[in-house]
Amino acid sequence: MKYDFDLIIIGAGSAGMVAADTAPRMGVKTALIERARVGGDCLWTGCVPSKALIASANAAYTMRHASEFGLPSAAPDIDTATVFERVRRIQHEIAATDDNPQKYIDAGVTIVYGDAQLLDGHTVQVGERRLSAKFLLVATGSHATPPPIANIDAVGYLSSESLFEQERAPKSLLVVGGGPIAIEMAQAHHRLGVKVTVLQRADRILERDEPSLSDKLLSLLRVEGIDVQLNVMLARAERVGDEKVLQGTVSGQAKSWAADEILVAAGRTPNIEGFGLEEAGVRT
Repeated sequence: MKYDFDLIIIGAGSAGMVAADTAPRMGVKTALIERARVGGDCLWTGCVPSKALIASANAAYTMRHASEFGLPSAAPDIDTATVFERVRRIQHEIAATDDNPQKYIDAGVTIVYGDAQLLDGHTVQVGERRLSAKFLLVATGSHATPPPIANIDAVGYLSSESLFEQERAPKSLLVVGGGPIAIEMAQAHHRLGVKVTVLQRADRILERDEPSLSDKLLSLLRVEGIDVQLNVMLARAERVGDEKVLQGTVSGQAKSWAADEILVAAGRTPNIEGFGLEEAGVRT
């Protein structure tokens, strides 16, 4: 059977981009399908913006604690709007260079924008266009998943997908979760002057890491002034005036927390629904 391509890659995030960069060098005729922007989580919602934000936060922290280095300490006058502007500038600089779609086009990759629908193990529908290939590579990534908190969608919340699209940081923040994203963003926002409360369901942060290290980090976070609550079971979200309120329990005792904004960083779900994996013969 004659196919349009040797390889069709679905998803132009980190994995898809590596494949699209490598395949043409091996003489593989390749198509890359992307529904949004080339770069994926790493460029737009993950590594790049988070580490850019952390760098600004670390600079602010160092200014406050410069006396530890034999220099005069200074309280920085922080405008988080300029911090977030810098984050976006770095993203767009990378998008125009290392992650520029034209780089892949120049290498011989056909880029098709739109939602992919698998018709079978060799055929993909993208809008009105039908493509076929000997091999399909599904690299569709994942998305943030909110825990089962009643009314959370109506109240609204930030996730890693929307956090870096803000014009500026909120004045106060409730962080739901205690994993890497939650803890990184909690500390970074606190160092930029945001009042932060972390609400973690488990009895420690960073559950997948060495317990003695996560315990040490918890102590350091609390010394910095971050309110970290453990054994939290959240039940409901409400809006009270200009604030968002989360209601729940801590070790069985009823409690509520209020802030300008909520960041949900309590886990992620793979993007495997709604584009025909079953039709392609893939079991999950």
